[in-house]
Amino acid sequence: MEKEFLHHFYPRILDVTHREAAYWELHHYRVERPVTNVFNLVFVYKGDGVLVLNGERFELKPGCVFHVNPGMWMDISTTAHNTLHYYGVQFHQLNIQWEGSECQSTITHMPLPFKRVLTMPTFALHKQASELYDSWHSKVTGYEWQVKLGLFELMDSLCNVVIAEQTEQEKSYRQMEDSVRYIRQHYAEELNRTILAKQTSMSVSHYSALFKNAVGISPLQFVEKVRIDQAKSMLTSTSKPINEVAKAVGYNDPLYFTRVFTKITGMAPREYRGG
Repeated sequence: MEKEFLHHFYPRILDVTHREAAYWELHHYRVERPVTNVFNLVFVYKGDGVLVLNGERFELKPGCVFHVNPGMWMDISTTAHNTLHYYGVQFHQLNIQWEGSECQSTITHMPLPFKRVLTMPTFALHKQASELYDSWHSKVTGYEWQVKLGLFELMDSLCNVVIAEQTEQEKSYRQMEDSVRYIRQHYAEELNRTILAKQTSMSVSHYSALFKNAVGISPLQFVEKVRIDQAKSMLTSTSKPINEVAKAVGYNDPLYFTRVFTKITGMAPREYRGG
């Protein structure tokens, strides 16, 4: 993601809201909008709840930031036990395009270029949102411009968070690609989660979670797959005994190799070779 959209972002702020216990009690802890008609950028700082947008459900907790664009079916619910508290900035949005000295502006309903619900690493943006609320309701000279400037700063900060998150994700995927390459090259050696995690300088639990997210299976399942694929190739292209095939693909115990091979392929190595 880049910040290009900020060059075309021109909001007309309508309100800055603060939803807390009294508001939710008045609305029986649920607000439904069959069709939203404004943008709403929301910063949750306390309590929890559930947001449903066009049928998609999101859990809301302290630290969340979410956004809604016009034309959506929205349902937000919370409880009296742990009532949702948040600040929200409501606005219309113009899309500004300059072509030389000519300017074209259109009202847009396109969503902001972020995930619907983001979890912030700190509450710094939520503090900024509370300051916008105070400025908006102070009605001192220049308050509208101050709040608009504050919204731009919030957008810029959100972009920075998203860019940093994407950069970290890209780094993690590159590390997982390196790990896959390492497994393919060293499948005949001893491989376990500790050895593989050490190759990426990660903890075992973090490495395992990232690997499964990137590849779709656990590291050890992938090791098994690579080894068995190599064994299948050797069984059909050579006449080496089963115990030598097992050792060549990383299994010192031929009986264990047979169990794994049978589990994955549905037949024993001898049957596979004969078939």
